[in-house]
Amino acid sequence: MENEIVAVPGALPEAVGLAPIENRISSTAARVPDIAACCSGIRVQGRDLHTFAYSTDVAVIRNTNADAILAVYPFTGEPVITSALLAVAQAPLFVGVGGGTTTGPRVLQLAMTAEMQGAAGVILNAPSPAETVADVARIVNIPVIATVTTYDETLEEKIAAGAAIINIAAGRRTADVVREVRAVHPTLPILASGGGTDDSMAATIVAGANALSWTPPSSIDLQHNMMERYRAAETRFAEAEEAEAQAQAQAQAEAAAAMGGMAGMAAAEAIAEDLADSGASDASWGDE
Repeated sequence: MENEIVAVPGALPEAVGLAPIENRISSTAARVPDIAACCSGIRVQGRDLHTFAYSTDVAVIRNTNADAILAVYPFTGEPVITSALLAVAQAPLFVGVGGGTTTGPRVLQLAMTAEMQGAAGVILNAPSPAETVADVARIVNIPVIATVTTYDETLEEKIAAGAAIINIAAGRRTADVVREVRAVHPTLPILASGGGTDDSMAATIVAGANALSWTPPSSIDLQHNMMERYRAAETRFAEAEEAEAQAQAQAQAEAAAAMGGMAGMAAAEAIAEDLADSGASDASWGDE
């Protein structure tokens, strides 16, 4: 007998309009663009992945809200780097194991080690031949992502060799390549670079991408922007202090001028009184 869930009126809370929960010290600087939520997603081990943050910046990886991490770097793969990234990642980590700079048996060793370390999947770069895709797919039990830059026979060979996900990174032609691949493979999980604007992301999604890879700003860029804000705030504060000091000086000068004017008027009145008294005395002497 199958279990059935019976909805009891008033028993289940409404999820619409709930306030978001945020850490008091968290930052939103590495949040994925809202449009990425329009992706259908790629289901990996029961988890739907719509966005992959393309970064090896541990601070960004720790603070992004992307569904997964796409960690590919232009150096020979090393398990210690994978270990460092896994230590900070709060989302499934897909790590590059070679295909470009790294080739041969080391690719297989890195793939096996990455799986043992806890990576959610491994990525083979565009130059990887279909034979390497087949070898890696045979020895690991995690998804193999094959990166391609165009739609050609090699892509078909990589799919046949066991690539679970195709990562399309064709620059400005990404949406066009996605469209070509989707026309031939309607159920193939496609990850594609979304570009840096909402328009380019939308075009890639409409073309048929299931998930987007997104390049977040680096820690250096974020720190630079933060320092610019700090410097601007200090400048505004200094300008405000200078304006206040000038206003106080002006007020003091006006007060001093006013005091000087009052003193002059008082002196004039005193002289006038003295003259009046002197005139009265002279008149009295003449009467005598």
